[in-house]
Amino acid sequence: MDFVEDVLLGLPKIDYDKTAENVVEFLTNRSYYPRLYDICMQANPENLKSPSLNGMPGGSVRNSNENKMVKYLYAKAIVDGVRQTIDKGSNELKVVFNNVTGEISSVEAMQMLHYEKTRYYLIRKRALNEFADILEVQNLHCPDLHIYI
Repeated sequence: MDFVEDVLLGLPKIDYDKTAENVVEFLTNRSYYPRLYDICMQANPENLKSPSLNGMPGGSVRNSNENKMVKYLYAKAIVDGVRQTIDKGSNELKVVFNNVTGEISSVEAMQMLHYEKTRYYLIRKRALNEFADILEVQNLHCPDLHIYI
């Protein structure tokens, strides 16, 4: 069925194992989602300094504020996209997300989903690919985390 869908839609083939690994990397590596989440949660656009009008030429405050606002809006778009992905995803995706992000242990995830270890890791891979599928179409800033063959 996947082959037929890929051919009919003209979509490239996805490496499901590597895509799952890529989603975990995105969600856990401090250079990606955790950093964007921190920027979004700690930044407050209301705290930006107003440029002073002291007669001196220069635009560094305005440029600095503009750069901070752009960074905040970019981070917020992705954080919102991740939240929308979780909201739209399956129960398995929600549990796996909480496991990957460290909110619950793998054992707790297995218990919540009523799966043994082997079955859980199959479901986990499927949920991580579901995450990549949903995230990609949330907004213009959300990355495509799929790894293609």
